[in-house]
Amino acid sequence: MTVKELFQDRIFTVSNILSLSRVLAIPAMWFTLAHAHDTARMGIYTAIILAFMVTTDYLDGFLARKLNQETPLGQYLDPVADKLVIVSGLFLLVFYRDFPLWVAILIALREVAGTVGGGYLLIKRNVLGKPNYWGKFGVGMVSLSSLFYLFEFPYREWTIPPLLIVFAGGILAYTKTYGRTIFKGSAPR
Repeated sequence: MTVKELFQDRIFTVSNILSLSRVLAIPAMWFTLAHAHDTARMGIYTAIILAFMVTTDYLDGFLARKLNQETPLGQYLDPVADKLVIVSGLFLLVFYRDFPLWVAILIALREVAGTVGGGYLLIKRNVLGKPNYWGKFGVGMVSLSSLFYLFEFPYREWTIPPLLIVFAGGILAYTKTYGRTIFKGSAPR
């Protein structure tokens, strides 16, 4: 598949717009954190923004299947939007809530590598990477840890070791599944 082929199918689907709206909510999250003079109000606004992001993440895939709007662009756009939200959210937490910078950098590097690797698989090998349980569990751990730092819960630093364990497991699982395809050209099993 070529980049041109990604854009030959339907582009402006409900699902793709929902994926983009998730990315466009990042500035709202920044504004909320940067202007957090009233902690109670910040919590409400943040909860609304997070609920919007989670809902659009669920709905984009659900509606793509339900409305028969699954497109190659959408299948690539959804995880890229997720990665942008995760990485930007973590760096906002680094700046505003003392999330460990080195953990945010590790996760950002993994997300960039996953995006580049996924793009390579799709464009050069015509293989669309599929999420696995490690990836889904990893996103859950990142979300849990982020919530602990966002709302400055006690013992929030205790969320980092399990996050890193799941993070390492995800790297191993994806490497095992797609490493052969990237380096040797064979299809994943």
